[in-house]
Amino acid sequence: MTLEPGSKLGPYEITSRIGAGGMGEVWKARDPRLNRDVAIKTSLVGFGGRFQKEAQAIAALNHPNICTLYDVGPDHLVMEYIEGLTLAERIKQGPIPLDEALNIAGQIAAALEAAHEKTIVHRDLKPANIKLRPDGSVKVLDFGLARTGEPSSDTDGNSPTLLSMPTQAGAIMGTAGYMSPEQTRGQTVDKRTDIWAFGVVLYEMLTAQRLFDGATVSDALASVLKTDPDLTVAPRKVRRLLQRCLEKDPRKRLRDIGDYPQLLDETTESSGAATVGFRKMPWALAALFGVAMASLAVLHFTERPAPLPSLRFDVVPPEGVAFTSAVPRAAISPDGALLAFNAMKDGKVQMWVRRLDSTDARPLPGTEDSETPFWSPDSRSVGFFADKKLKRVEVSSGAVQILCGAPESDAGGTWSPDGRTILFSGRNPLTPVQRVAANGGSPVPVLRLGPKEDYQRWPRFLPDGKHFIYLSSGKAAQDDGIFAGSLDGGEPKRILSSPSLAEFAGGYLFYRAEEALVARSFDPVKLEFRGEPMQILPGVGVLPGNGRVAFSVSSNGYLAFAGGGDRGRSLAWRDRTGKQLSLLGQPGDYFTIALSPDGHQLAFSSRPNGGAGGAGADIWVFDLVREIPTRITFGNASNRSPVWSADGRSVLFASFRSGTWHIYTKSASGLGEEQLVYPSITGQLFLMDVSPDGRFLLFSRNATGLRDIYALPLLEKAEPIAVERSSFDKFSASFSPDGHYMAWASNESGKAEVYVRSFPGNESKVQISTGGGMMPRWRRDGKELYYVAADGALMAVPVKSLSPFDPGMPVRLFQSPLLFGLGVPGGYIVSADGSRFLLNQNANTSARAPITIVQNWQAALKK
Repeated sequence: MTLEPGSKLGPYEITSRIGAGGMGEVWKARDPRLNRDVAIKTSLVGFGGRFQKEAQAIAALNHPNICTLYDVGPDHLVMEYIEGLTLAERIKQGPIPLDEALNIAGQIAAALEAAHEKTIVHRDLKPANIKLRPDGSVKVLDFGLARTGEPSSDTDGNSPTLLSMPTQAGAIMGTAGYMSPEQTRGQTVDKRTDIWAFGVVLYEMLTAQRLFDGATVSDALASVLKTDPDLTVAPRKVRRLLQRCLEKDPRKRLRDIGDYPQLLDETTESSGAATVGFRKMPWALAALFGVAMASLAVLHFTERPAPLPSLRFDVVPPEGVAFTSAVPRAAISPDGALLAFNAMKDGKVQMWVRRLDSTDARPLPGTEDSETPFWSPDSRSVGFFADKKLKRVEVSSGAVQILCGAPESDAGGTWSPDGRTILFSGRNPLTPVQRVAANGGSPVPVLRLGPKEDYQRWPRFLPDGKHFIYLSSGKAAQDDGIFAGSLDGGEPKRILSSPSLAEFAGGYLFYRAEEALVARSFDPVKLEFRGEPMQILPGVGVLPGNGRVAFSVSSNGYLAFAGGGDRGRSLAWRDRTGKQLSLLGQPGDYFTIALSPDGHQLAFSSRPNGGAGGAGADIWVFDLVREIPTRITFGNASNRSPVWSADGRSVLFASFRSGTWHIYTKSASGLGEEQLVYPSITGQLFLMDVSPDGRFLLFSRNATGLRDIYALPLLEKAEPIAVERSSFDKFSASFSPDGHYMAWASNESGKAEVYVRSFPGNESKVQISTGGGMMPRWRRDGKELYYVAADGALMAVPVKSLSPFDPGMPVRLFQSPLLFGLGVPGGYIVSADGSRFLLNQNANTSARAPITIVQNWQAALKK
């Protein structure tokens, strides 16, 4: 049977291929009659009458742990479609903890018991036939419908079922390594063959090792018949159960799978029987025994135990889910058991939580559009920012509580060790660390901003619950640093010069230094270092635009980090389908980009020193024809957000000098002196666009925590004109090609959307995007307007007319790697004809980075 996406099999519409085996394929399909997804298993051989009758019997099974059979064709089965990993895929990640393994085993046993009551024997129980759903439930597949086929040299858990006719003596059915001895010999089998396979699967879950293995199928079959497995590597609690399941003589084997709990050993490793025996010993013998044990203890505890290794594994989002950042933001709970992260599914951003001893992750309702999770000290609640508010959610119940207003405050929070107080900070300038009660209230500033500070970010409590550390983002790169403050106020103490988040755990301060994550012994009382930095990891990802190192650490030895090094940014040309055409120059720390009017030169700001928010950046001009970069600004000032003059001869940019922001211009050739255009603008300043006639410069100014849009007259000496000024945040403005309209983004609807209105008039605006939009850009001829949607997709809006303005419906071009929500210009630019897009993207163009978990980070310390 030949199938492909888009084809039909009876009423079923094939959507995608799930997998294949030696005897057929598995497809995902849609049943339009019932509006549900199904799984269709095709076979290279037809199902005979015996299979048909058996299928009818199995279809009568109605159990939550058994995959439902919907339909049977001459050479295919239609079954329930189940999301999640197979047990084989889960085992590849490592041994499953005992409690989790017993939970899975209990559900498998329930499925087997339900089938055995109807005299149905599975005959092919193996990890590849067991599905683990995201909600924690287990589904057993292929009940009683063992496939036929020739022996294969593949002996792993996904190897095909062996030959030939079902259920008759002298035939072999099953999978090598999971078949019972009687099944291997081709003898008649009953429910006890499933109990054997149950024991094999349980052993494999707990050890991540095959119990009966071999280089060939024959070797695996011989191992089943001859090998007496060593069960001492399994936890003591299950050894008696495994022994009874794996009796080679079926007459001695556990007869009913429902009796398995009676064989679990509930005693601890220090046997209760041994203790009773000791109590019954005569006192002299007991004393002698005690002396002997004491001597043994001296010998044992004077030996140096072998250090535990540092282990790593990756966390990726569930199928159909994507992290909301190229470098994911994640927080590990204080007890090291849970991981919280933000992710998107079907365009909706929520907080997700995953147990580290499980592969399942679940979204928390009520956390839509959340940012920057942080944990309570008891690991029961998570704080987060959404809808301009600070909130908390109880992980077990899902109850959400609003704590206080927190506009644009997504730069981190921290919970005091006693659980009573939360500190948080914002991404906007002139924002000090705030304090609020963990049960809600009115926030108050803890510190005042110093004369050289723009931000106070990423506060983290120290163990005394009084002091905390935070990242101070200075007005210049040399002012950045890690500081320690106190709830009692007073002068903060500079701990380290580093534009990095810092965390304290296990007696160490963690931070980023010289492109590596390091840990340094730190006295949280004296607020002093006690040794030299020791490397934990050779590099970790940095969140674009704010200098934060993406890592989280717990005192009990767990560390979560994103990225495998400081990958930087790259400038890539892509076509309208998203295909990458070429790269410009080398990867670097690009901040904003702007294309010259003739399309031959690119201006960009770059921050080679890694400063936050563009600190320490300079302006460069890149010749696109010769591919040669030229630096045009020098000195210690922070220079950023370049835009081109209308004639393309010079570049205007914002520069922080003498304690305030100024607007300068300089020749694109780099020759001559800088010319002051406008002096001393308080608050954060970003230049955005110059009108086609050269008369106006659009810029955003943030002096109150909200960005407003202004137009500065360039041809006469006049004050800036407030174009968009309100109680909402406005950003990313650009002129239409005729200069008569302005497109910009505003969050007045509750989320960022793109709007257009005439310039400089005050006519009613037209909303362009739906469901979120930022970074509007115009095509040179005005026939299209582009923006980035909430899920990162690049959208094109046809413009039927500019006079009057008449837009069409947005059209999705491609899924871009751009990050929604940066709120600064320069994420991408458009070629004159709209056929190409230059993206300022992460240098790693593969899928977004996973979150890597390090277990026992102490063992990873390197000087």
